[in-house]
Amino acid sequence: MTVNPAGAVATAPPSPPNGPQPRRRTGSPDIHPTPQELALRLATEPAAVGRARRATTSALRGWGVPDTTADDIVLMVDELVTNAIEHATSPVWLRLRLRRGCCVICKVGDGCQEAPRLRHSDPDAENGRGLFLVAALADAFGARVTTTGKVIWFRRRVRDDRIPAPRTTSPVDY
Repeated sequence: MTVNPAGAVATAPPSPPNGPQPRRRTGSPDIHPTPQELALRLATEPAAVGRARRATTSALRGWGVPDTTADDIVLMVDELVTNAIEHATSPVWLRLRLRRGCCVICKVGDGCQEAPRLRHSDPDAENGRGLFLVAALADAFGARVTTTGKVIWFRRRVRDDRIPAPRTTSPVDY
C-alpha cells in the first residue's frame, strides 16, 4: 500500500497468478529429510516422541514401506526415543535410513553413556518392556557407547524385493 502526495491510498496490484511464487521454508529446521534418510533432532520433552513418530511415519510412507512393517518400525522408534528422552540430559537425535531399498536402519542417540539393558519386568509394571519389543520386531539391534553418549540402533527388512529409491546415500556404520 502506498500514499500519494494528495493523501490518497493506493494498493499494489496483485502479482500475476502464473508468476513465480515466493519460496517458503516449510517444516522444522531440525528435520533433514532426503530421499532415503531422515535426520531429526529432538528436545528432551515428552512431546518429542510424537514428533518422532509423525516424521518416521511420513518418511516410511514416502519410501513405499508396507503399512504393517511401517507400524512395527514406528513402534520401535517410539520405544527407543521414549527411553532416550527419559534417561538423557542432552538433546536426542533420530536417524532413519532406507538401505539398498530393502531394509530400514534406525539410530537413536543421546548424551547418556549408560548402555541400555534388557530387564525382566513384573507383569503388572507399566514400563520395562520397550527393548524386548525392539528385540522381537527387529532383524538386529544393538547399542554402543561413544565419547559423547550412546547410540541405539535396529535394522528391519521392509520387504524381500527392493523398494525403488534413488541411490544417493553413503554406507551405514552400525
